[in-house]
Amino acid sequence: MPEGAAFPPGELPDEREQVERSGLFDTMDVFHFDWEIAYDTEGYLRLLDTFSGHIAMQPWQRERLYSEIRRRLGERADGRVRRGWGAVLHVARRRDTQPAP
Repeated sequence: MPEGAAFPPGELPDEREQVERSGLFDTMDVFHFDWEIAYDTEGYLRLLDTFSGHIAMQPWQRERLYSEIRRRLGERADGRVRRGWGAVLHVARRRDTQPAP
C-alpha cells in the first residue's frame, strides 16, 4: 500500500510475526480498534497542525491550504469532515526467563 494510504477498518498491519520470532512470548492476541471522528472546520485544522507535514510547510502554504479546506467544508451541509482512526493492541504472555526450582 502506498505511503500515507488509509487501511480499511480492521486491517492495520500488526507485529505478530516479529513478536513471535523474538521467542520471548508464549501467547499472543491481537486486537484491532477502529473509530471515526467528525471534525468541524476549526477542529480539523487544529488536528492538521499536529501533523509534521503541515508543521513543516511555509506559513503561506499552510494558510493557502487551510483557506481551501475552510471553503470546501463551508460548502458541506454539516460543515464537517469525517476521519477514520485505528489502533492495534498486542497482548502477549512473556515466557518465564528463570528456570523453575
